[in-house]
Parts: sequence; structure tokens; C-alpha cells
Amino acid sequence: MKLSEFVGYGDKMEQLMRSVQAGRIVHALLFVGPHGSGKRTMARLFAQTMVCTGPVKPCGACPACKQFLAGGHPDVKLVRPEKKTIGVEEIRALIDALSLAPYESDRHIAMIEQAHRLTPSAQNALLKTLENPPGEVMFFLITDAPGALLETIRSRCQTVRLGDVSVELCARALTDRGVESKRAALLAGLAQGSVGRALEIDGDGEWMALRERVIASLEALGGPGSVAAAAAPLEGDKGGEDDMLDIMELWARDLMAVQSGAAPYEASDAARLGRSRLDGRALLQAVLLARRQLGSNVSWANALENMYFQLTDSGDNGRTRLSWQR
Repeated sequence: MKLSEFVGYGDKMEQLMRSVQAGRIVHALLFVGPHGSGKRTMARLFAQTMVCTGPVKPCGACPACKQFLAGGHPDVKLVRPEKKTIGVEEIRALIDALSLAPYESDRHIAMIEQAHRLTPSAQNALLKTLENPPGEVMFFLITDAPGALLETIRSRCQTVRLGDVSVELCARALTDRGVESKRAALLAGLAQGSVGRALEIDGDGEWMALRERVIASLEALGGPGSVAAAAAPLEGDKGGEDDMLDIMELWARDLMAVQSGAAPYEASDAARLGRSRLDGRALLQAVLLARRQLGSNVSWANALENMYFQLTDSGDNGRTRLSWQR
């Protein structure tokens, strides 16, 4: 894959790469975008292009490209969270490695995935290196949540912001990758135009079944007495909490669209969405609350039931609404 082939951003990315190669840009790029927007793929393409020795970059065939694609290029350092965070010791080890001369390229490339998981002390250690990098180094920071990074770190990076492309463009990108056109349209709608997320869904043989169980659970909500039965089919899915909340969030956004007179992302769901007793905005708020509770170590079963109880307060329009107040 070439930078020019990146869906929706080819021209912009090629222009940015020319600026990097000409030295007209800072030595750190911050790739920002929602899950599945392609920021990690873009960062990897940049890195591969910078180490490639072929005539058309990235060629994928030169020794440097082969090393990079195999995860073994000596001048590309990758840091990612092994647990919940990236600690200061990991950043210090990275800094020590960057202090040595590059082996094969003219610079080191340091890639930090999920940079928002850097601890405060790790961020401060990284900041010192961003301010005074050792030799020729290019930093690529990749994150879904740039607000979790220190302002001083963000200010020393050139931000590359990626969003989801249109559903139509996403579907076209999927068909170009060999996905059958009807399924490509379905996946593009479910992923809201995120090519990466659409490919993840396509490769997960259980995701569609999980989506149906989640929606059926929401449809089973009535009064407070329905909460236990509605939540029960989902409470045992430990480890799948993020996927279930993602599905609920998408359903909430589609509900909001239909309830405001617009079309949902997935057109085939329109009739089902129109019959829902839930209010889309209330459901979206409930999902956000559940995410915060999980981040505070509330169990999935408790967070789910809390969310459902808050959603069973009937409003005047006959739909259930969120009664919880900040």
C-alpha cells in the first residue's frame, strides 16, 4: 500500500511526507483519530516509507521494507502498552536505545501506540526527549484520546488528524479489498465509514451474532422490572464489554438519526429503529456513563444493570429516557 492509496487522505499524506523528508516539519507527529480510522496504518506507512531504499517508496521489496514488515528493522523502535499503561521505565529504555547511532538508516523512528496510556511520569520523561532529541529521531505518537496527553507534549508534535470517511467511500475501499459489494455496504454502515473497523468486523465471525444479542437486550427493556431479564444475556460476556458498548453507541446514534428524521448508517435497520421505545440521546449518555464506571473498576454486570435502570424511567413521549443527572 502507498500513501497515495490511503482512503480519503492520499494527497494530504503525500504532501505531509514531502514536508517530513524536506525537513520542513517538527520531529514528532501525533496521529489522532477514532478507533479504526487508520491512524496506526498511516503511521506504519510513514515509518516504512522513511526507511525504504527502493526507487518508489514504500516498495515492499527492498531489504529495509522486508525487515520493517517482519517487525525487525533495527532503527524502528515500537512501544505499546503490555498492560494498562506505558510506564516511565519503558520510556527510559526507549530513550537509551535512541541515544545510539542508527544501524542502517539515517535516523531512528520511535513509534508509541496508544500514547494516551503513558503514565504522568512517562510523559514527563518523553517530554524532555521531545524538547532535546538525541541525534536524528522521528517520533510517531498514536492515540484515540489526545486530551490525555500533556499539553506540552501535544504542542511539540505536528498533529495528523484522521476521521472516518463517507460510508460510500468506505464501501468502495472494502470492495477494492475483495469484499462482496452487498456485504461491503453493510460493513461500511455498521462501521460508520471506518475502513479499519469494517475490516475488523468482517474478520470477526461472532460480531454479528453479538450485535443481535445486544440489540435484542435493549429491545427487551420496559419498566424497572424488566432490567434483570434484559441484562442477563449480556452479563456473562466478560472481555466483550468494549464491543457491546460500541454496538450500543452505534445503535444510539442511529436512533438519534431516525428520531430526528434522518437516515441511519445501516438503512436496513430503519424500521426496527423506528419501533424502539428507547430515546437515542438517553442511550448515548448511558453508554458514556457505563464507560466511566468501568474505568472506575465497577463490574460489567453492575455497570450494565445501572445503565438499564437509568433507562427505564418513562418519559411523556412513551419512550424510555435517562433520568440520571450529573
